[in-house]
Amino acid sequence: MEITEIIVKIQQPKQKLHSNLLAFATLTFKGKEGEYFTISGFTIWKSKYGGYNVEPPQKRNFKYCLFEGSLWRKLKKEIIEQYDYTTIPIVEEKNK
Repeated sequence: MEITEIIVKIQQPKQKLHSNLLAFATLTFKGKEGEYFTISGFTIWKSKYGGYNVEPPQKRNFKYCLFEGSLWRKLKKEIIEQYDYTTIPIVEEKNK
């Protein structure tokens, strides 16, 4: 499978599960022949040092997905950029 597109979907938590949990992310990887697979369960957290942390899907000490280092850095960057984009408030210009 040759991956040609990665789609990031951000979902805000319906209820506050943890004070630093900001959102959930789902990644869909699409191939050039229409094939795809989806991984859900990524979490976006507010870092105590400023900025954001992204965690892959996991349950207590067990990660469901392991990524090569440089790929993981690229995916984290994409997830954070999409989170920033979806949390920017829409401002409509008033008619003059």
